Amino acid sequence: MVLTLTGRRWIVALASALPLLYIVQAIVRVQMGEWNLLGPEPGKAITLFTGTWGFNFLLMTLAITPLSRYAGQRWLMAHRRMLGLYAAFYVSLHALAYLAFLLGWQWGELGREVVERPYLLVGALSWLLLLPLVVTSTRGWQRTLKKRWKRVHQLIYIIVALAAVHYLLQIRASWLDPVAYTLIAAILLALRTHFFVNRKRV
Repeated sequence: MVLTLTGRRWIVALASALPLLYIVQAIVRVQMGEWNLLGPEPGKAITLFTGTWGFNFLLMTLAITPLSRYAGQRWLMAHRRMLGLYAAFYVSLHALAYLAFLLGWQWGELGREVVERPYLLVGALSWLLLLPLVVTSTRGWQRTLKKRWKRVHQLIYIIVALAAVHYLLQIRASWLDPVAYTLIAAILLALRTHFFVNRKRV
């Protein structure tokens, strides 16, 4: 049975919502007394979880073009917008989790935190650059901006690079995950750059 475009979109949407459902049920279970479910620091675990999935979706969005061009999986292009919106959604949850659980909504402490932890500034910049991509993700904006729309959405490359730096700057003891994510991001950026350069030469 061949799935229709609508069917595939439903599957992608539901699969993309699974991390949210997982963390919500985990939070509910912690509130009901399973105190160790998210470890000794639940707030930190939630912040890390949402940030990791935000990065996952950024990488999936960036991987669409290489998979489409080099692996012949052109059907994936129809789902790039949705994956990009989920990336922005999870990154926004990550920012909210930090503000709520780690900063405790103490806005007066934010300036000191940024100075002491530069990765916060890098992460905030990455999130801010995502906002114009979300706003202009509709077909209406695509028609309005025309050629400029592609330039705006090339910000994804800077966003992914900043996300990698944000992760690397947080290395304390375990460096495996941050380095692995950075290598994957570097490979995807290199593939995208290679395609862009070759297209310019043609």
